[in-house]
Amino acid sequence: MPRAVFLALALLLAAAAAQAQTEASSPARQRAANRRALREARRTPTPYTDSHLGAARQPLKRGEPAPVPPVAGEPRFDRDGTPHVTEPKYPGLRLRKRKTDSSP
Repeated sequence: MPRAVFLALALLLAAAAAQAQTEASSPARQRAANRRALREARRTPTPYTDSHLGAARQPLKRGEPAPVPPVAGEPRFDRDGTPHVTEPKYPGLRLRKRKTDSSP
């Protein structure tokens, strides 16, 4: 019984902490806060020029995940569904396979 009470109390406290981390705000207030932050970032002299505040709007659409980067080794396709094949730029500069001696 004490274990159940302790578990219920822990869940109640965790739910309250999670609720405090979210803040309801309208998209207009978010845009205004973003403009304010960008204005302040322009005024502040920083040696590092890239900033998360200057992110493009495309990957930050509401309710959508960030675009997934392509996986290496995965086949690529054109818009019409044909495989994307590239010719080697410098075929003579490739590493050559070693010739194995198959002499008895």
